[in-house]
Amino acid sequence: MYRHLSRGLVPASLFSTLALSASLAQAEQQTFELQSVVVSATRVNQNQVEANRSLAVVTREQLDIKQPQTVAEALQAEPNIEINGGPRAFNQQVNIRGLSGNKVLQTVDGVQQRFESGHRPSYFLDPVLIQQVEVIKGPASSLWGSGAVGGVVAMQTISASDLLAPNANFGGLVKTGYTDNNAHSASTLALAGRSGSVDWLASGYYRDGDDLEMGNGETLLGSKTRDFGGMLKMDWALADNQLLTAQIREAQAVGQVPSNGSADSNGSSNFDINREQTVRNAQLNYAWDADADWLNLQASVYLNDVTMDESRVSDGRADSTESRTVGFNLLNQSNTGAVEWLYGVDGYRESFSASRSGDNRPTPPDAENDVVGAFVSAGIPLTESWQLELGARYDRFATRADNLAQDRSDSATSPTAAITWKATDWLRMSLRHDQAFRAPGSEELYTTGFHFCMFPGFCNAFVPNPGLKAETAANTELLAQLGFDNVWGEDYLTLEASLFNNRVDDFIEQIVVGPSFGPVMDPGYTTWVNVDKATIKGFELTAEYLRANWNLKLGYGQTRGTDDNTGEDLTGIPADKWTLDGAYQFSGTGVKTGVRLMAVNEQSRTDYAANSTGQTYDGYTIVDVYAQWQPASLNGLQVDLALNNLTDAYYRRAWSELYEQGRAITLSAHYRF
Repeated sequence: MYRHLSRGLVPASLFSTLALSASLAQAEQQTFELQSVVVSATRVNQNQVEANRSLAVVTREQLDIKQPQTVAEALQAEPNIEINGGPRAFNQQVNIRGLSGNKVLQTVDGVQQRFESGHRPSYFLDPVLIQQVEVIKGPASSLWGSGAVGGVVAMQTISASDLLAPNANFGGLVKTGYTDNNAHSASTLALAGRSGSVDWLASGYYRDGDDLEMGNGETLLGSKTRDFGGMLKMDWALADNQLLTAQIREAQAVGQVPSNGSADSNGSSNFDINREQTVRNAQLNYAWDADADWLNLQASVYLNDVTMDESRVSDGRADSTESRTVGFNLLNQSNTGAVEWLYGVDGYRESFSASRSGDNRPTPPDAENDVVGAFVSAGIPLTESWQLELGARYDRFATRADNLAQDRSDSATSPTAAITWKATDWLRMSLRHDQAFRAPGSEELYTTGFHFCMFPGFCNAFVPNPGLKAETAANTELLAQLGFDNVWGEDYLTLEASLFNNRVDDFIEQIVVGPSFGPVMDPGYTTWVNVDKATIKGFELTAEYLRANWNLKLGYGQTRGTDDNTGEDLTGIPADKWTLDGAYQFSGTGVKTGVRLMAVNEQSRTDYAANSTGQTYDGYTIVDVYAQWQPASLNGLQVDLALNNLTDAYYRRAWSELYEQGRAITLSAHYRF
C-alpha cells in the first residue's frame, strides 16, 4: 500500500533467493525461509534490507520462541542492546549502545510514549500485544525529534489481519503459559472479526507471578508481578486506498515493590511501597495512498495517560503521579521525478502532576511541556549505484512549572545525511551522519524539596536548575550489508556490520553533593547538571546462515564510552557480548528445536571518579534451550518450551546492583482458530 524511500537499492539477488528459499521449503519440507521483514520505525513502511540505518527486529515468531515477559527481555540477545534496571520486570529499560532511559525514545504504532519520574517504570506494553519490535540503533531526532539521542524502540501491536485466516470472517487466539522459577502464569484471549470493510480485534491478558529465584537459590524480594489489560482495535477500509484505524489500550499493574526497583530493598532508604499503576492509550490513525505521486498521507491523533498511586508499607504515606500526553502526527510521501520525499509535522502537550505526602519529601513540579516539530527528507538517486539522502528537522519546545512560576523555551535543528552505494548484487554500503537532541524534562528542571534525610532536620535537598541545556549527539556510522546465495550448495548467507562514533555533549546527569560531617555540618544538595563532552564508539556484527532445515545466527557487539575532558570511562556502557543461536527443523514433524548462547565479557572499564572501590563486573555465559511443536493433525495448535539460563548461572549485568533470575522453564500453548 505504501511507497518507501531508497526504492531500487535492494540487492537483486535477494529476490531470487526468496524464490529459492520457497522452492527449498517445498522440496525438503523445511520451514526456515528467508523472510521479507517490513519495518516502520523509520516512519515509512520499507523492507528491512532497504533501510540505510542499523536496525534490530524481533518478529512475532521470535517472540513466541523467546517468551519474554518484557520488551527489554525480547531484545537482550541483539548486539549492543542490553537490559537496564535489574531483573524486576516492571523496572526494566532498553540500553542501546550505552544510552537508556529518556535518551531512548519509545513508540507504539507510530505514537511516542513518554513517562519519566524518579525510579518508576517507563515501559508498559506487554509482549502479548506486540506483533513486532523494531530498534533504530543510534540518534534519530531527524525523524522523531527530542529523546532519540540513543535510538528508538518501536513497537507494533497485533491487528485483526494477524489472526484471521484468508477469507475468514471470524477467528482468534487462546494462549496460556507457566514459568516455574517464580510460579508465573499468563493467559491471553484475542478475538478478531471482519464485517464488510471493517476488521475488529478485542484482546485481554492476565499475568501473575511470585518473587524471582536467583542462581544461588535465594529469592529476590519485591519482584512479584501481577498485571492485566487489553486492547480494542478497529480497521475500517473507507476505500481501496484509504484506511481508518482506531484503538484503545489499558493496562493495570498492582503489587508491593521497593521504591527503587533497581536496588535491594534494605528497609532504610529504599522502602517497600504498594503501587497501583494504570496506563491508558487511545489513538486514531488515517492513511490515504492516493492515485497520485504527490500524495501518500498518514495522520494520527493520540492520548496517553499514566497514573501511579503509591503508599509506603511501613507508615501508609501516600504518593500520586500522573502524566497525560495529547499529540498529533501528520506526514506525507511524494515523488517529484526521481526524488522521493518524506515530510511532515507533529507535536504534543505533556501535562505532569504529582503529590507527595509527609515531611522531607521531593516536590515534583506541576508542569506542562509543549513540543512541535517539522521535518523533511529526500532520497535522491545519483546513479544506478549511488543514492543520496538529505534531511532535517526543526523542533520548538517550551516548559512551564505552574507551581514554581517558572518557564523556558528553546529550539533545535537535527540534520541528517547519508550516501548509499550498491557496489554489487551482493554488497551494499552506507555512510551516514545524524545529529540529535533531548530537551530537559520538567522533573530535571524544577524539582524541589528533599531527596533524603540522615536524621530529622538534616536533609539533602533538591535544587532546581532551569538553565539546563538540551542534550545533543552527533553520530557518524558506516554500515555494510552483504548477501550470498549458493555458498555451499542451496543455501543463503547474510552479513551486516556497522562501525559508529557518537559524539555527545551536555549530557544531563543527576549529582548528589555532600553530606558533610566535618567542622561545619552540611546535608548537601541534589540537582541535575550538564556534563561536558563524551564519545561513544564501537561496532557490531550480525550474520545469518540458512540451509535446508538449519538456521544459524551470530551476533557481536562492542561499545566504548569516554569522558573527553577527564579520560574517565562512562557509566552504563554494556560489556562486550557474543550471541549464537542455532535451530533445527525436523522435516514432517512440526518440531523445531534450538540452542542460544550468550557470552558476555567482563566489564572492567569502570574508571570514573565516584568508583573509589574500583568496582568491576564479572563476565558470564548464559545457555538457553528452546523447542516448538506445531502438530499437523491439530491445525492451529502451537506449543512452546523455553529453558532459559539452563546452567542456573548466578550473574549480574554490568552496572546492575541486582543479580538476575536463575534457571527458568517456561511452557506455553496457544491455539488459533
